[in-house]
Amino acid sequence: MTDNTMQINSIIEALEIEGLTHDGRGVSHVNGKTLFVNGAVPGDIVTAKVRQLHDKFNEADCLTIEQASSERVTPFCPVYEQCGGCQLQHLSIQSQRHWKSHNFITRLTQAVDSKQCETVDSLVSDDQNYRRRARLGLVISKKDKVARLGFRQQGSNELIDIEQCPVLTPALNKAIQTHRDALLETASRAYKEITFVEADNGVFGEAINASKTEPENLPFYTLNTPASINSAHTLPLRFDFHEEGFIQVNAPLNQAMVTQALSWLDLKSDHKVLDLFCGIGNFTLPIAQQVATTVGIEGEQSLVEIATHNADINQLEGVHFSKANLFNDMTPLPWFKNNQYDRILLDPGRQGAFDLCKTLGKLQAQIIVYVSCNSATLIRDIKELEKQGYRLTKAGLIDMFPHTTHTEVMVQLTKTHKAAKKVKKRPNFKI
Repeated sequence: MTDNTMQINSIIEALEIEGLTHDGRGVSHVNGKTLFVNGAVPGDIVTAKVRQLHDKFNEADCLTIEQASSERVTPFCPVYEQCGGCQLQHLSIQSQRHWKSHNFITRLTQAVDSKQCETVDSLVSDDQNYRRRARLGLVISKKDKVARLGFRQQGSNELIDIEQCPVLTPALNKAIQTHRDALLETASRAYKEITFVEADNGVFGEAINASKTEPENLPFYTLNTPASINSAHTLPLRFDFHEEGFIQVNAPLNQAMVTQALSWLDLKSDHKVLDLFCGIGNFTLPIAQQVATTVGIEGEQSLVEIATHNADINQLEGVHFSKANLFNDMTPLPWFKNNQYDRILLDPGRQGAFDLCKTLGKLQAQIIVYVSCNSATLIRDIKELEKQGYRLTKAGLIDMFPHTTHTEVMVQLTKTHKAAKKVKKRPNFKI
């Protein structure tokens, strides 16, 4: 079959799958044109049906597996095929991590200057019972009038009713089982989300704390972190947060991520460090244990207040938090204007920090560590930092969300030379 004659619904037999996309589809080629195959994994030989045609690639669905890949495994969750929570349980965890890292590093090094970049080993931990926070749906189905508590079905608004989930921590599963019947009795046709959070002082959430109070009166949930393994001078930290306050869902990998970030920042006791998108102080407080001055900036006032509270309960001096919309111009603000920092840590959401990165060079930091859950916006932002004299010097994957297509990544950028000055064009004078 030639590419010119390929049509929607065309059947392709004996198709060998060569790779995996960032969103979990198999990758093959037909007459030199890339074909993405839903349901296939690297090493499979399949029969596929073309579903959509594009200029640069085509898409297909796997109909049958003629020869299964050695990396294909039996999913450990009984509702995996229906539930939309995980996407990669049919692929071995080793292969998942290989392709996540391979895709990230390949895209990164093809897009930016990587001549000075060291690729580090991925940070990993247990791939089951890792998730300490879950948001479940609760609703009476419009189709069959049955009340369900669980996660959305793949490609549907319907819920998969669950009693336990193998990627959740044992404490969360126990809480779901304990409160499940009572919650189902409260279900209505109006979709509702139920949050469960495991903290060191118990499992919390709306399902357990049924009475809703004003935000300032919400109970604090507490996380205690061990001392950094990289420094004998750091002590365990306590983090308080509210139910809706963001925390990383994978506790062991969060600690490993913070430890790596501190190492890559190469902190000295006299440093002044800026932490942007600081949240409740996940990175800020460990940094503040090691340097003279730390400034944390966050867009939500409630998080600024909790971060300040966390600094106080940990008796940390020299750390200050401020509220700012980091998608606006920061240059007039006191913490930015006429200030210099030795190090900067960036941890934005999926949208990245494009406009902010256009101005970070003015702060003269020697090292920037950027943590991201979206490699596409990370790469876009690195290109802006390159214009200001920064070069990629380290990069690595953090497998924060095993069995899903989501990833966390970290890069280090080092100031290697001055930013190129824009040359003003001379006016053309006619004589």
